[in-house]
Amino acid sequence: MRKHIFTFLSLLGILSACTTEFVPEEVINANNNAVINPTEDPTGRKGAVEANFLSSESNYTFSESAMTTSTFRVSFVTTAQNFDIFKWVFEGGTVSTTVASSTVVSGSTTIEGNINDPDSESQIGVLVSYNQGFGRYDVTHAVANADSYDVNFINDYVTYEYLDDLQVKREEYLDQDGITIILEAITTGWENPQQGWGGPQNENEVTYENCENSIVGFYQAINGDESIDLELSKIFSNFGVRPKNLVFEYKLNFLVLPSISESERKISLGYTPVLDGDNLGINPSELWYDDTFNATEYRQVIIPLPLIPNFKLTFTKHPSILNDRGQQRFPFTVCIRDIRIIPGNNR
Repeated sequence: MRKHIFTFLSLLGILSACTTEFVPEEVINANNNAVINPTEDPTGRKGAVEANFLSSESNYTFSESAMTTSTFRVSFVTTAQNFDIFKWVFEGGTVSTTVASSTVVSGSTTIEGNINDPDSESQIGVLVSYNQGFGRYDVTHAVANADSYDVNFINDYVTYEYLDDLQVKREEYLDQDGITIILEAITTGWENPQQGWGGPQNENEVTYENCENSIVGFYQAINGDESIDLELSKIFSNFGVRPKNLVFEYKLNFLVLPSISESERKISLGYTPVLDGDNLGINPSELWYDDTFNATEYRQVIIPLPLIPNFKLTFTKHPSILNDRGQQRFPFTVCIRDIRIIPGNNR
């Protein structure tokens, strides 16, 4: 009998040695990569806390299609109350080297301190520099006291994106006594080879009421030819290889409402990669098109762009079907506005 009891106790000891100690899930969650935890300091502040903060302007745009990396700065200051310790995490941001409590890991800067510590209390307000340019960046602020904490994470709080200025290259001529005089020239912006597109009108010109603050594609080229495609193109460079989306709004305004359906494209978007400095002699590949009649109110389009830094975008307005006199049966104009290039979701 004693032999059996000894064997049982020995087996029980082996099982006890191999069994992992039970740890409550809330303890695991509290200590596994936590942003911040209560201090449990008996002399610390107690009660509820909220990790609120203020910042200066955090959304920047640029309109130069040949992008340069520009550093911009954003100031942050906590508005939290009743806390002892704090932490900032700035994705893609850097701070002054005089901030002794800062660390940089995988492109994110972390600042932490104690409001009761003269060496770090001033860091509840901090000036952050963003020198990676084009992108969207998260911000995390956290505060805690003896028995409570709060974490405020804001996705894509800081942004730096391309916003087109809607300028279209054009020249206006006056022929007088066999001499051509240039009255006005806009030499930067979207290329307009068939002279069928125009930018937003200025205060001294007639406003296109249905296409206000838009680039306008007319139903025919400046020479009156209604049968040709009207192209609008621009080269973009140095946009990096991170995911990016083209965003724009468009609508169609028909001079003659269609009475029958047709499968002809109304408007399309082409993409040409610029590799080794020159791919512009090839025809663009089609990224998107619309062949409907019902886009008479502004619609937003979001299109992922390939992951290369240099490319050309081409909007093409296609003519409606022609009658036997070479005129469009359903002439229309196109309005395009709010053209942006923004970072994609997968960073």
